[in-house]
Amino acid sequence: MKSPRRPAPLVKSKRHPRYDAGLGMVNSVKHYLREDVSREIVKFCSGRWVAVECLSRGGRRIFHRYWDGGAPLTIREPADIKRIINRLGRSVPRTIYGSLNIYRKLEARDDVSRRENILMTTPSWDIDGSLEEVDLIKEAAETILQALERMGVERSVYLIWSGRGIHIHVNERAISRGIWERDPLRVSFSIVEYVLRNVRDDLRRICARSGKGDRGLKIENVVDVQRVFTAPLSLHRELDVVAVTIKPSDLEDFDLSWTNPEGFRYWSGWDGYEEGEADELALKALESIRGAERTRAEAEKPQARETSPLTPRPIGRFQVMALLQAARYYVLKGDLNLAKSFGLNRAIFYAWAKKRGVTTRRAVTHRRAGEAGRRREVEERIGDEVAFRLPGRWFVIGGQIQKPTDFDRQVALRFGGDFEKFWNAAIQYVKGFPREVLESQREFYERVYLPARDNPALILERGKASKRVDYETPR
Repeated sequence: MKSPRRPAPLVKSKRHPRYDAGLGMVNSVKHYLREDVSREIVKFCSGRWVAVECLSRGGRRIFHRYWDGGAPLTIREPADIKRIINRLGRSVPRTIYGSLNIYRKLEARDDVSRRENILMTTPSWDIDGSLEEVDLIKEAAETILQALERMGVERSVYLIWSGRGIHIHVNERAISRGIWERDPLRVSFSIVEYVLRNVRDDLRRICARSGKGDRGLKIENVVDVQRVFTAPLSLHRELDVVAVTIKPSDLEDFDLSWTNPEGFRYWSGWDGYEEGEADELALKALESIRGAERTRAEAEKPQARETSPLTPRPIGRFQVMALLQAARYYVLKGDLNLAKSFGLNRAIFYAWAKKRGVTTRRAVTHRRAGEAGRRREVEERIGDEVAFRLPGRWFVIGGQIQKPTDFDRQVALRFGGDFEKFWNAAIQYVKGFPREVLESQREFYERVYLPARDNPALILERGKASKRVDYETPR
């Protein structure tokens, strides 16, 4: 039985055709108050746990996940978007995300951590690439769409251009309630994995042709309990583009002009579905997929072609410290970019302390007089530990600013293609300790860092065993 739905034409905004993506910043508040934008965001976010990423006046990114009373952030009607904007105060809303999970209820903080409260989980494929390789991104998406069509799923599929790639989603209501009752996360994970394994070789051949842009093409199974995805017609977190919905049959015609914030083009019928259309695929996937192994296809990293066949440089204590301190900050305060800055800052601090023979029991924050002092550095306390940063900006030590990009270069690159795996494991590893341990400089050093400093694999091992709640990676 097909769900009732009206004809779904492509919609093109008629506002300000003179927009130039290279000039200035989009007025995000005006964007989210538009009737068409709020309508599509409500359609997607209903029943989902919402995340709103903001820019503070100092330029740092902040995630908002809860209402002031502690209830998870939700968007059920356009008025909720206005409520969120009013709640943010001086922060500027930039990007709106919705969880892959659709929940039975979202009234209390612990509703998001109870797996039995998950009603459905949207099967989703993430394709990420370079703006210089849009054709390859589209080819990868078409490969997955063709596989879904061969498996009987065609009328319940929609695409979202995320900003630097495409998200492919299957409408959850194309799967019958009886199947969802088995285990929503397992059902969704199995569907995504089953399809990827069927076209893995084709996707890897497409990825092998990537490499012209600033990032290589990557396709992966990202279904997990914490995952959030960009809502339709949301703004991208960095680029001045709109996350537009695309009808599968119109994918060939898509180009970046559709994402222009002052003249975007999107498919209004993306939420259509055929009831039960994906049941057969879901049952085959559940029968076929065992375990938690994930398929990932990605372009070879450029540095891999240039390096000699010597053994790669090992992950050192500096990188382990930076990783765990970044995870510590993220768990306690929830700001990803500040977490990177803090992690690198603390790694530099402890390297300095070791060089001078300062033990962790006597360690105090290192601060060099002179230029750094003249910059009006402010204290930030992480439990009983103090670090300094510039007002509204990054952490600083010895007059040097630790930017998130510095963390990526000095820490993340050392982990190679495994960094995301280590980062997710580090979050769970750190969450396995009581809050009082995380807020104690000495306890964190001795109980969290020391066991792993010469054994990074321990982070992966302990991270897998820890209970996973409340962490998400925006897509």
